[in-house]
Amino acid sequence: MNETRTATGPRPHVLIDSWALTVRAIRVTLRNPVLLMMATFFPLILLVLITVSFGSLVAPGGSRADYVNFSLPLFAVMGIMFAGLGTAMTTYDDLQSGFDRRLRAMPIARAAPLIGRIAGDAVRNLITLLAVVAVGYLLGFRFTGGVLGTIGFLVLPLLFGTGVAWMMVAIAVHAKSGEAVGSALNAILLVASFLSTGFVPRQDLPSWIQPVAAANPVSSVVEAMRGLASSGPIAAPTWRALAWTVALTVVFATLAIRGYRKR
Repeated sequence: MNETRTATGPRPHVLIDSWALTVRAIRVTLRNPVLLMMATFFPLILLVLITVSFGSLVAPGGSRADYVNFSLPLFAVMGIMFAGLGTAMTTYDDLQSGFDRRLRAMPIARAAPLIGRIAGDAVRNLITLLAVVAVGYLLGFRFTGGVLGTIGFLVLPLLFGTGVAWMMVAIAVHAKSGEAVGSALNAILLVASFLSTGFVPRQDLPSWIQPVAAANPVSSVVEAMRGLASSGPIAAPTWRALAWTVALTVVFATLAIRGYRKR
């Protein structure tokens, strides 16, 4: 079969190039125990500690299993968001180490490095999500929303995680130092997690925080996941979660690609 070539070599193919770099991103994650611990063990430790310590206080009269069914979506989303710190740091390291310059010198699609990074991190996010659900099952979590609800429960945070990953890449390509990336993102993610309806119902929050929690994208994703898992209300929170996902992806993918080209 004849090979299509440009003036300087084989024509880049975005799908093939992106797949190769996706595999590379997955291998980097699997070979880096720190990234795996950040992505998996952090939400698991929080899930167990908070459920055992505060579950009966937050849900008086209920069992710890009741609180797990309420709070598990937040821990899944937190795991995906904090795993995004690894996305930011590895992207920044690739830019600083010279790996990115080597890629630019090769005949590959210019968008492939970023697409490969995002796709590889989606696989890591799936591992995190399944680990959180598995431990949640040991603590009493159950799906009661049917097969479609279960699928939606697993797919929605992965879609949201894609938007978060683009935000991480955009910050990394514009950052001046790795320390700035880590410190700024840690603060943002902690605030987004705790000022949400993930730990307690909105009506139990102080009145001045309730509007903040209502507007928080984490609240939308968490509430939609609860509804999907238990046949509860899903229409409004799901639409809000998807709207936030699209907005994050469009805005930060544009900023990431532009920043990457400038670098």
